[in-house]
Amino acid sequence: MATFDARDWLAGLMGCARDELTVRSTDRYGERETQVRYDRGGSSVARIIVTGPVHDMNDQAGVGHWVVAAQVGWDAKDAHKITLPESDEIVY
Repeated sequence: MATFDARDWLAGLMGCARDELTVRSTDRYGERETQVRYDRGGSSVARIIVTGPVHDMNDQAGVGHWVVAAQVGWDAKDAHKITLPESDEIVY
């Protein structure tokens, strides 16, 4: 099992250090979606949305994936998305 650091990924997308981002809130929507909002310098700057695990029609049990999306800024025009194996642990 690998560990994916969502805050580190987000910091890389934003061009800042991981330590500059703090978690503003973490919200769960059912069992399949988590949204984490981040502040930088006291202002809300981005959010990470993790959905899943997603199982495609031919996936075996435990072989799905997570969809991890980052939205930077209020207008969400700067959006990024990746998929990770279901076996990965995601930290925020």
